[in-house]
Amino acid sequence: MTAIATTASAVPSPEPGLPGTGFVSRRFHFVGVGGAGMSGLARLLRGLGANVTGSDSTPGGVLDRLVEEGFEVWSGCNPERIHGRDGYVVRSAAVPSSDGEVQQCVRAGFTSLLYAEAVGRLSEGRRTLAIAGTHGKTTTTGLTVAALRGAGLDPSHLIGGEVPELGGNGRGGQGAEFVVEACEFNRSFHNLRPYAAAILNVDHDHFDCYPSTDELVAAFAGYLQRVRPGGAALLEESVPKGVLADLRQDVRILTVGAGLWADVRAVDVRDDFGRFSFVPILFGQRLPRLQLALSGRHNVHNALFALGLAHLAGADPVMAGRGIASFAGVRRRFELHKGPAGGELVLDYAHHPAEIRAVLHAARRRFPGRRILVVFQPHQFQRTRQLLLEFAEALALADASLVVDIYGARESAEIRASVSAMDLVVAVREHGGRCEPGGAVAGLPQRVQEGRGRDELVLLLGAGDVDLAMGGILAHL
Repeated sequence: MTAIATTASAVPSPEPGLPGTGFVSRRFHFVGVGGAGMSGLARLLRGLGANVTGSDSTPGGVLDRLVEEGFEVWSGCNPERIHGRDGYVVRSAAVPSSDGEVQQCVRAGFTSLLYAEAVGRLSEGRRTLAIAGTHGKTTTTGLTVAALRGAGLDPSHLIGGEVPELGGNGRGGQGAEFVVEACEFNRSFHNLRPYAAAILNVDHDHFDCYPSTDELVAAFAGYLQRVRPGGAALLEESVPKGVLADLRQDVRILTVGAGLWADVRAVDVRDDFGRFSFVPILFGQRLPRLQLALSGRHNVHNALFALGLAHLAGADPVMAGRGIASFAGVRRRFELHKGPAGGELVLDYAHHPAEIRAVLHAARRRFPGRRILVVFQPHQFQRTRQLLLEFAEALALADASLVVDIYGARESAEIRASVSAMDLVVAVREHGGRCEPGGAVAGLPQRVQEGRGRDELVLLLGAGDVDLAMGGILAHL
């Protein structure tokens, strides 16, 4: 067989990698780039100098914003638009490996990675601060970035929510630090290799992944097992002891809480109409008082974690505290809006009973004496069924509530048939609450207008698409 001669130009060499990331090429293609995590990672890598393209099955929305930011992205499957060789194709969990664009990338020598795998590889090359927990991780991740920036550092970040003041849900900074929200769903946080790993709380939420509490605790233990040698675990003082079962001997264990022996705690906590201030005690050092811009007592807890993580990263704690104090929050986290007639609405992502209680408590403190109408869209049928009584107890704390049709995701017909929004309505009434069915999201503006009492504050809660009704509801407030 005669060898075929080639020239240097005939076989392009791979682009040099991204320094400090674990990636040996700068070329990336994202399939499912419209997702919250995927779009954030695309922004982060592009900020570090990567050549990023992407596609998504859903046009508009995130894709349009990415185009405005200068990304080459498109809707639909278009393998012919793939260019380059020997890069990485990153796909969301919803995209099969048989996808046409994924296959075209593989033929061109791309390494195929799931989103969680790509984030894990990135974490190996950075000084990674990871924030896990059932509640509060998005806000705490944002607070941690703000703390580091306040101390003059320039971290990269990946957050499961939109944070305009930080440059969105993902950004590539020039510093060595990488701040990432560590999600327990599908054990995706087992892909991370953090220098410091935080656990804010451990509560049952993803019943499709963790049928038992033991499995949930074991998953968090597996997350801590990934902490690098010589690293640190920053834990809420009441997390189950089982999460420490597999922790390396050379990893420091630090606690956050209200106890006298907690390494990071708050004293002299004051409430100013739902916005709290406190004096942080950081490893025995008393710091200047912090006044939070965020509403809710739970954000004192989140701010303590951010302060502790910033300290572990080497940030000056006083300057980090100033960054925390200036942080204005994440979209859909106690996001306050005013209507044309002066009425008010709070939009929040709360989709667990503990989160509903926290938002209600914050609203009571922020708006003392006001009646509250909760408009709640349950997220997932299985979660609604498993936590039905807890949801009912939480919603009964409102003056009135509307329960929107359940937003389903990843669930079988059998599970969908096992519970309904009306079941929750009945349960709330049995717990002494005033509750009515809210129906479909499209009809909510009319339902709220009919059911809202004079001067009632509206809390629009849920992790699905209930936010689409906000404009219509606000128009009548």
